[in-house]
Amino acid sequence: MIGPAIVAGIIGGIIIDAFLAIMGHTSPVNIWQFVASTVVGQAAYSSPSYAVLGFCVHFIVSIVWAIIYAYVFRAIGQLRNWILGAIVWGIVVDAAMSLLLTLKMGSPWWPTFRGGLLAHVVFYALPVALYLAYQKRPAAALK
Repeated sequence: MIGPAIVAGIIGGIIIDAFLAIMGHTSPVNIWQFVASTVVGQAAYSSPSYAVLGFCVHFIVSIVWAIIYAYVFRAIGQLRNWILGAIVWGIVVDAAMSLLLTLKMGSPWWPTFRGGLLAHVVFYALPVALYLAYQKRPAAALK
């Protein structure tokens, strides 16, 4: 299940980055510089080359969350109901990432959580859950 979870994390990372870029009227480079700033601080905004670090961090995080999702929801048998699983998982991911931003950067938790909820549920967790649910189907059901 780890292979499909890695692919799901990449898919989720691409879709959420596209959503954030479109909604924020910005480029993915700016998004990745922000992600890099959580690691190296304000220096990340001094050069677009920091976007490479942000890209790597963001996709590692996206993949790790997808792997955890795959194992947690498979263990409790919820991949059959992938929509419910995605909603719950999106809320969990958003809450945890908002907490990390609060602790690391001092941003207030509630506005960060509220602002990221749609992105994490609809544009990250739903694609991840859909892909994993599709991968879980027996080969006979795909014909």
